[in-house]
Amino acid sequence: MKANQEKKELRVGVVTSTYARHPDDCQVPWMRELIRRISPAGAAVHVLAPSHRGLRGHDIDGVPVHRFRYAPARFETLTHDEGAPNKVRSLWFKLLVVPYIVMGAIAVFWWCLRHRIRILHVHWPFPHGLWAVLPKWLLGVKVVAMCHGAELAIARRSGVVRRVLGWLLRRADLCCANSSHTAAELRRVSGREAVITPYGATVEARGPGHRSTGGIPMLLFCGRLIQRKGIDVLLRAMVQILGEKEVRLVITGEGDRKAEWQALSAELGLENSVRFAGFVSDGELAILYATCDVYVHPAIFDDNGDTEGLGVVLIEALAHRKPVVASAVGGIVDVIVDGETGLLVPEKDEAALAQAILRVLEDQDLAFEMGCKGFARVKRFFDWERITDQTVNLFASLVAPASKAEPGSGMTVPVVTERGPRNGQPVGGMTGSFPRPARQIPALCAARIDHDRDGRATFKAPRPDPISSLPRS
Repeated sequence: MKANQEKKELRVGVVTSTYARHPDDCQVPWMRELIRRISPAGAAVHVLAPSHRGLRGHDIDGVPVHRFRYAPARFETLTHDEGAPNKVRSLWFKLLVVPYIVMGAIAVFWWCLRHRIRILHVHWPFPHGLWAVLPKWLLGVKVVAMCHGAELAIARRSGVVRRVLGWLLRRADLCCANSSHTAAELRRVSGREAVITPYGATVEARGPGHRSTGGIPMLLFCGRLIQRKGIDVLLRAMVQILGEKEVRLVITGEGDRKAEWQALSAELGLENSVRFAGFVSDGELAILYATCDVYVHPAIFDDNGDTEGLGVVLIEALAHRKPVVASAVGGIVDVIVDGETGLLVPEKDEAALAQAILRVLEDQDLAFEMGCKGFARVKRFFDWERITDQTVNLFASLVAPASKAEPGSGMTVPVVTERGPRNGQPVGGMTGSFPRPARQIPALCAARIDHDRDGRATFKAPRPDPISSLPRS
């Protein structure tokens, strides 16, 4: 009875700019999966999100999704699909930001009051952290600021955004990040430590499949076709790969760079080797994962300084026992262990990318071994059950009774720190000369969540505990 009562107290409002508009929508699938799991695990969840073209509130997976209006229906396109950071370069979309922020602040305050929300889980704290200010000050709502990287990239190029975001993060009750890269950026902006809370695979693995291209190796990329995905680098690498081996490349997803990259593919003479598949269903994507030979993720830092915060598609590829070739940028290094679960190369280096892909294609034993180790890594570090428990425990720590929240009595959150090579030497056999950062991944040793005198949660990192027992075969 007591446990059920404590669960009922976890009334959580998930604040986000983007959420599934209907059951088959592919928007932020990792967020949807987490919410679907934490609801029965101990939290009553409401999603608080903007409307899109007049969309009203609805339910997804049994979870209420509240939508607020901020403009006439035909103009409500600031969020969803491409995402706001790519749209605000337009003057029209910049003007939409003002009613978006104002109407969002009013709506979130009203929803907190009406549904007795006790915790706001705020994704992309700039600008959405502004919506949590009044609920925190006037209603005593606890605020968890969840950074994914895009907001921190904006802060790097704007002093105003940096100051506002830093102020919002310092006033949050708890800061979270999806990777060690994002956590480091958050620390630079706010001076605060973050609990690293990644996500797991959202496409169910169906086991290794057979090649669907008549024995010709298939490469796969999945994701939005935006600049930071680096598909132009992959297309140029394909020219070098085809000079030595016949392969096929399938690129799924949509985005503002699709037409440009299709034109580049034609210019490079790749029409018969590259297929732009557009959006695909989870079932179709599972088949592509199962039948591909190598998953390739050539991410880069884009013109705005943004890159991959984590890369859930990498986790999905590993869950399908596929070797991965990717750029060593952002949170990718939290997922891929160079030489074990895949190969990492410097960003924007098409020659290194081509060589790494050819190496995996030509060494089937290496590809198989990487696939097995990648699967083991996902099961160990990116397991949804562990992520769900961690998230619910973080929420519970914020609303724990005062008697349970005295300084020094903190709860534990699984975290492990993996160290890179000494003296900043290059990783494994990678081309280039960049260090591999230390990184934290939810797993083995305990990090502690304590509470200060005001009841605000504080993160205390444990002593580093290097990963030492990943399967070697």
